[in-house]
Amino acid sequence: MDNVSHTLAGWALSRAAGPRRPPGTTLALVLASNLPDIDIVLGVRSDAAYLLFHRGLTHSLVGLVILPLVLAAGLWWAYGRRTRFGWLALVSSCGVALHLLYDVLTSWGTMLLYPFSAQRYALDWLFIVDFVTWALPIAVLLASRRRPERARTAVVAWMLALLLYGASSALVHRSVIAAVVGAEQAAGRATAEAFAFPRFGAPWRWVGVAVESRQATDPRIAMYKVRGLPPEAGLTGRIDRSFDDPWVRAALATRSGQAYLWWARVPVAAVVRAESEVTVTLNDLRYTRTILPAAETSTPFAIRFRFDERTGRLIDVSW
Repeated sequence: MDNVSHTLAGWALSRAAGPRRPPGTTLALVLASNLPDIDIVLGVRSDAAYLLFHRGLTHSLVGLVILPLVLAAGLWWAYGRRTRFGWLALVSSCGVALHLLYDVLTSWGTMLLYPFSAQRYALDWLFIVDFVTWALPIAVLLASRRRPERARTAVVAWMLALLLYGASSALVHRSVIAAVVGAEQAAGRATAEAFAFPRFGAPWRWVGVAVESRQATDPRIAMYKVRGLPPEAGLTGRIDRSFDDPWVRAALATRSGQAYLWWARVPVAAVVRAESEVTVTLNDLRYTRTILPAAETSTPFAIRFRFDERTGRLIDVSW
């Protein structure tokens, strides 16, 4: 989720400690709710490092143990030991855990078991910017300001509302996949795998992806625009992965190509020839759209390979 959601969640959760909460409680929860995203520094090293390792160690169960202890130690010292270290560690753990929960609900993928496993967990239920995850904690903050004695009740109500919203989004996600598979079946096409990725405005806006069976005469990937409740799927196009192209095979054989395939959920390729060069672009269909509906033509998180057409030499790779 975006850091506005994380910040508001930590701030609202601090109200569960009541109006006489120990010094540093609110700060600990706000910082802890954003702390896993400290791995943004990977972007300084390279775009590839960020793409491949964001939501890695700092978003794992190991990070859930280490980060709260480090933060609690710093705040314990900063507040002159006025607040018990154990309390600061407890609330920091709650903040980090809430961050991990929020992130798993999105499509990027969170390596919860890193470094023991690099598997990414993603439920695809919520878009990274979700106004409901803003509105609910804001309501808690307003309610607790007006009636401090009922702050804990407001926090419990928020948690129940968040649980209900997550469950509802899960049901809609399931319905979107069913709508996409149904549309493919109605067209006489067999679906080997189907995805539903939330877009800005979810759970009313989704992108559906249906991957045809390899046994099909001309296997392709169908893209659907899915809107409304109940979801209605409209075909927007059919895409060839282009993985049989020799230039694409050469790109995929590289270390960067293999790394991108590991990260991508629905990878596709495009080949462009210009003068004496060939450019292979790998995209992930999770991210073929931007946040703004008016600008839904850009493709973020792509990787490009430039080859010399005459010699086949790889000129460069850009992320």
